[in-house]
Parts: sequence; C-alpha cells; structure tokens
Amino acid sequence: MNIWDKIVYEYSKGNSAIRQIIIVNLAAFILTILIGFAARLGGFSAVSILEYFYIPSDIGMLLIRPWTIITNVFFHADFWHVAGNLVLLFFIGRILEDFMSNRQIWTIFISGGIVGALLFVVAFNVFPEFHVVVKTKKLLGASGGVTAILVATGMFLPRYVVRPFGLFDVEMRWVALFFVFRDLYMFPVSQNTGGLFAHIGGAVFGVIYILHVQGRLVLKLTDIHPFFSKKMRLSKPDEVLLRKQMDNKANRPNQEEVDAILDKISHSGYDSLSTHEKNTLFNASE
Repeated sequence: MNIWDKIVYEYSKGNSAIRQIIIVNLAAFILTILIGFAARLGGFSAVSILEYFYIPSDIGMLLIRPWTIITNVFFHADFWHVAGNLVLLFFIGRILEDFMSNRQIWTIFISGGIVGALLFVVAFNVFPEFHVVVKTKKLLGASGGVTAILVATGMFLPRYVVRPFGLFDVEMRWVALFFVFRDLYMFPVSQNTGGLFAHIGGAVFGVIYILHVQGRLVLKLTDIHPFFSKKMRLSKPDEVLLRKQMDNKANRPNQEEVDAILDKISHSGYDSLSTHEKNTLFNASE
C-alpha cells in the first residue's frame, strides 16, 4: 500500500464525515507548512502564495478569486488556530454525527463556512468602520463551519448532556449558547472582527438548517409575492414528486416522539436506545 492509498484508506475509514473534515483541514495545514518551508528557502513570501486560498474582503479581488469562498474554510493561520477548531469539531461533531448522515454533516460545515465568509465580505463593504481596511483584509479558518456544527448540535440535541473535561454535566443547548454569547461579548473589543463575523454567519446557518430539518421553518412562495397565490397546474412528474414528499412527511416521526428519545439519551446514553428508536431518530434527521 503506497502513501496515497493509505491517505484514501484513512479518509474513508469508518465512513465518518467529521473524520474526513479533520483530515482535509490537516492536509491544508501541512500544505501551509510546506509552502512556508519552500518560501524560506526560495527567499519569497509564503503569504504571496497562501493569499490565493484566503477570501478577500475586497469584492473586486473576490471576483477574480471566487474559489476562495470555499478554500478559506480549510486554511488556518497557525497551529493553535487549527488545533482549537479541530478539537472542538472532534468532540462536538461526533455527537451530531450519530444522528445525521455524512452528507448533512458536510452540508452544515461547508455551508456554515461559506455563509460566515460571505457575511464577512458584506460587513466589511457595508459598514463605514471597515472602509479603511476593506482593500487589505483576508479571512481564513474553519471557525464558521465549526460554529455551524456546534450550534446545529445544540439546536438538534438541546438536552444532550456532555461533561467538559470530566468536571461537570451541561446540556448541549447551554454549550452552544455559551460560544455564541462569547462571540457577541468579544465583538466590541476583539481585533479579529472578521473571524467573529464568520462565527455569527455559521451560527445563523446552523439554526436555520436544523429548523428546516425539523420542519419548523417552511418558506411559502405566497410570502414572497402575491403572484404565487394563483393556482399553477403541475406537470405529471411534479405531481409524482409532490405525492412522494407528502408521503415522506406523513411517515416522519413527530417532534414529541423525537424529544422523548433525546431525553432518554441524555439520561442513559445513545447505546440504551432500541433499534426502533435509533431508526426513528435517523428518519427525523432526513
């Protein structure tokens, strides 16, 4: 087995989205180290290369480098930056991973990071406070995606009990609220305003995504414009798709049943669930 095969094996092992996200972030960090090493030997600035992966606050530059909307999510400034994000992701993300599919976890992480990055760009171009630095600021880091997963876990499993450092029990909803209010408290004095915008954007996406999954956030077209209140004739394929969606909604477990199962988890742990209860949670998350 060559090195590439080993990397692919580790990436696919356990079919874990959290594991995959951590591996991709570590790979990006190793690439950062290698570029820095080459820059020192070659006598050039590593930042001149790495800035092609960071999202700029300047809209003109962003239009030239649109891929940075995604790549910025996987790059970090230093060891403590990547370590803090990945440790939090490892301990919190694995909880949510027991109840959601790999695709949903990846969606929360990537979309939370993108929303956070876009909020950073919008804020630095809208608020006069940032006009002086809007041409020079860059954003990088998985904080937006990690915050999205953290808040999504607190929303989806509010009464799930964790024990930080083995010291005391606390429900996930309070953990999520602590991190959100920490960012809001730090906002007026922090030098990392761009990063805090990314956190806020990720948190907002985490809330919206879970409300959507739970069926508590449904956008009606009639709320957008009265035009959509008119009856529209559906084609045959549309009728079939609509019927399937209605059947799926009818078969989805109600929120009271899900809450009862989550309470059982908080008291007895996930392993105490029956097969039927585990399937119920899985169906509720789809």
